[in-house]
Amino acid sequence: MDDDPGALPPPSVLLAWDVSDPVRLSGGQGLTFAAGGLVLKRAGDMAQAVWIAEVLDTVRADDGRVIRPVRSRLGTWVVDGWSAWHWLDGEHWSDAWDDVLEVSARFHRAVADVSWSPALAASHRWAVADRVAWGEAGGDLPQSVTPLLALRRPVDLPCQLVHGDLGGNVLFSDGQPPAVIDVSPYWRPAGYADAIVVADAVAWFGAGHDLVERLLRAQGIQLLLRAVLFRVATDPEFAPAYASLGPLITA
Repeated sequence: MDDDPGALPPPSVLLAWDVSDPVRLSGGQGLTFAAGGLVLKRAGDMAQAVWIAEVLDTVRADDGRVIRPVRSRLGTWVVDGWSAWHWLDGEHWSDAWDDVLEVSARFHRAVADVSWSPALAASHRWAVADRVAWGEAGGDLPQSVTPLLALRRPVDLPCQLVHGDLGGNVLFSDGQPPAVIDVSPYWRPAGYADAIVVADAVAWFGAGHDLVERLLRAQGIQLLLRAVLFRVATDPEFAPAYASLGPLITA
């Protein structure tokens, strides 16, 4: 496998899915490629990539579309560190947050019966940041978010498989149901996924604080403050983007 994370899929991967001429996509951190009606992406953590492919191969979401994995010609989900997924039409809408939250509710109902797997205990930086946010691991956080640590309280909510990056991974297309793509799996309360959506909407897409206020009325502060800690623990340079959420949480 090529060690360059930005490299094109190697010939072995193209052959495994019988595609050619991969085109880099703008999403997926620039590490995903379209080819022959498929989306090819780096698998990352191998055990997690295989597990989430098995899950999404069978899950059915009512009134929605969910990205589906494609087995290679060898019958495997991963070849040389790459996986393949069916292409879904649509685009991200940056002003449709209520719709995204509706999609989140449907998706999380659809996966509510999925059992926990050891594959969820990954070691990539997003998984580590999630554990930092929930007080399950230590981490260096910017001083700007340390007041949130003092507000953190135990959360007595059932955990399940959640998509931890829905904000930019719901596609809308006229005449078709919304589509959920690029599932980032975590084992947390379903509302945590919504809190991450809201935090990201404010931080990166200019969503109004009324979205935060509605979430806080529905959930309280515990999931939202963890969402902010999660994003900032992933990359401390994100702290300024999430700064406006702090006063809303601590008010």
